[in-house]
Amino acid sequence: MEGINQQLIRSSNLRWIYRLIDENISISRAKLASTTKLSKTTVSSLVDELISGGYVVDCGTAPVNQHGRKPNILHINSTGNVVAVISWRRTRLDIALVTADSRCLLTDRIPLHRDDDGVQRIAQAFFSMLLPAIGSARLLGVCLVIPGIVDRQRQCVLSTVVGVDFSDPIIPRLRQAFGDYPLCILNDTACFAYAESTFTRIQEPFFAYINMSKGVGACLFADGKMLRGAGAMATQFGHFSIDRSGPQCRCGNRGCLEAMVGETALPARAAACELDAELVGGRRILYSDVGHLTQTGNECARRLLQELAQDMAFAISNLISVFNPSLIIIGGTGVNLGPLFLKEIRSALSRMGFQEFVQHVTLRYAELGLNSEFTGAAQYYINHHYDFTNDMRGQLFLG
Repeated sequence: MEGINQQLIRSSNLRWIYRLIDENISISRAKLASTTKLSKTTVSSLVDELISGGYVVDCGTAPVNQHGRKPNILHINSTGNVVAVISWRRTRLDIALVTADSRCLLTDRIPLHRDDDGVQRIAQAFFSMLLPAIGSARLLGVCLVIPGIVDRQRQCVLSTVVGVDFSDPIIPRLRQAFGDYPLCILNDTACFAYAESTFTRIQEPFFAYINMSKGVGACLFADGKMLRGAGAMATQFGHFSIDRSGPQCRCGNRGCLEAMVGETALPARAAACELDAELVGGRRILYSDVGHLTQTGNECARRLLQELAQDMAFAISNLISVFNPSLIIIGGTGVNLGPLFLKEIRSALSRMGFQEFVQHVTLRYAELGLNSEFTGAAQYYINHHYDFTNDMRGQLFLG
């Protein structure tokens, strides 16, 4: 038992050291020891193990102005290790190869058709497109990102967006399809949120990230930690009902936020506001269309934007009352509604909710683009699941 505990501690420390090297440019062994409070001998041993394993590179001494021996500078092996990320959407797969330093080496989009088997197409995308592109780099793992609930206790997935329910044996099928490659299944909103938290260095300990896209989701952070990990089980914000007499949602509830303000709800909402579909060429209307038409002075689009803002504000006011965050970030394709949408939400919030909480909340759009889903997934997987000491073959991680 003592040996097992020692191994777990070492594995945790390796991940900790690796993360500090990743987050701090040109850090040295001495600085790592000072930061972690581990002994210099322990830190040196951990760093040597990461170097011999090909995860970290010793870049030699840096030109620093100091007397005595100059420290060696450490960097992660940015190009030698990659993570494959596949984002499963209703009508497409978005794929990427992400380097250890969170750069997208490759991105592509694969259309999905109604009769396609999702698992087969996902596996095909990996084996025919991503795996051949890796070259001489080491594949750390495969991340599958899904817009839905990833339930690690029940070992199942629920997604009203791509049509997977808890009774669908999707996880064993995926595990079999990927063979010995490590597989991690994550929630999309959590990946966006983790990227925003990690790469923009958010300082507020309590904040919420709202992914406003075809569906609507939210991820909560308390004391800087994501609640319930990347399975997004802490909240189903998109299925909070804002109108109990509203349209029926695919989840079985009525008037869900997702069914009222999600991008898939726009055609019906646009028609109710008498917004002519011909203004967007007769195709399905998008948030970007509403934002653009509003800027050009279209009153129907302006009314639609205001109604969407009112509905979103109502949901946010309740989220604030329950969680009391100091920061709320709206990301996803909803950012295409533009600055007026945020202004309308702020105005509506000033007239609703528990004002002692509401008046102290900052509301803004996400700083990162849609590719942050890929980098957030890869970073979360490395920081929380990748084991630098054990064989990763055949491993499965949920959230």
